[in-house]
Amino acid sequence: MVAALAAAAGVVVAAMGIPIAVDRAFFSVETQVCRPQATQSSRPKLQRILDDVVGGPSKLAPGAAAYVSGPHGGWLGAAGVADTSTCARMPVDARMRLESVTKIYTATLILQLAQEGRLRVGDTVERWLPGLLPYGNRITIEQLLAMTSGLIDNNDLRNASPSGRRTYLARVKDAEVRAEVVATLARVADDPAAVVPETFWIRWAAWQPLRFRPGGGFHYSNIGYDILGLIAARAGGAPLPALYRERIFQPLGLHSTAYEPQGPLSDPHAHGYGIEPNGRQIDTTDWHWGVGAEGGIVADARDTAAFLTALMHGQLLDQQQLAAMKAGSLWAGGEWSGCAGQAYGWSGGGSGYKTDVWVNDDGSRVAVLLLNARHYDTAQPDADRAAHDTMASLYCAA
Repeated sequence: MVAALAAAAGVVVAAMGIPIAVDRAFFSVETQVCRPQATQSSRPKLQRILDDVVGGPSKLAPGAAAYVSGPHGGWLGAAGVADTSTCARMPVDARMRLESVTKIYTATLILQLAQEGRLRVGDTVERWLPGLLPYGNRITIEQLLAMTSGLIDNNDLRNASPSGRRTYLARVKDAEVRAEVVATLARVADDPAAVVPETFWIRWAAWQPLRFRPGGGFHYSNIGYDILGLIAARAGGAPLPALYRERIFQPLGLHSTAYEPQGPLSDPHAHGYGIEPNGRQIDTTDWHWGVGAEGGIVADARDTAAFLTALMHGQLLDQQQLAAMKAGSLWAGGEWSGCAGQAYGWSGGGSGYKTDVWVNDDGSRVAVLLLNARHYDTAQPDADRAAHDTMASLYCAA
């Protein structure tokens, strides 16, 4: 599953019928020609897979980092560069945005709170966030987790045709909210690194009709997971960053993992790039506006794998909640790996990063692939598919 957060970098947005677009040429930066550097590795086959990602025919990104664990032990590797302006080599412990892989962490928080009796997955949005949505008494936490709420996605709003965007805006009858939407879109067009309240998309979406009756279909919704973040904070009695830190990061010793949803990333980190069809690269590391619990976690590959393994080992959830997560609260029985049974994972993509993860039922096999680029426009689906295939190759070679 992919959250296409890169839309702000190049999609024209219309406010009050006036097109507003980010001039990507204005933000483009000169990059050096970074020469490939040979990498010695204890697992040459795995290293070749990463080398092909940054230097093969598809050249998915300037750099890549990965962690693989399975029958042949654990392996941590990297290839390419972390910063094209300096040609700094990609370290194996490079921190990058996990994008929508964050949703696994958010779902874990929610199910921990359910396990403790602080909430029930059958509770409605209205129960925890009165007045947030006009149909909040019809949508349950379980439906938000499983993407069956009928809520619109922020990419529906962001990627709509000009006439579609005008329709979305015209539905907003509250003059204050409508003015906020117009002003925010204009601000982001001027500065894609702007920090925007995570409630921005929720407030706009609240004026849009549901796509279907809650529970009556599937539609990917980042907005639904941002709402889950608000519910977790309310039910958990603490701000969302504290919940991630105290319930997941610290107990598991994930020292390279943090919740940094918007703005500049703390050091150290790999720079992220948007790649246009002509190959031009734009440093989009800080382009992450409006993101919350849907995609705000930053980590390295080893930490990400440690989280997934601990989750499957039952260190974060009891067997009942973990079984619910695998069966439908997050996953729907997993995905056939092509080599070792079912795999449970996620895919995330933003304006400058691409992440893919798989882990098996008992945590004995896991693969994490972090790329510091995202392709725009017509190349994006093919590049995302190639990233998924690369991750699958790493997983099967474990």
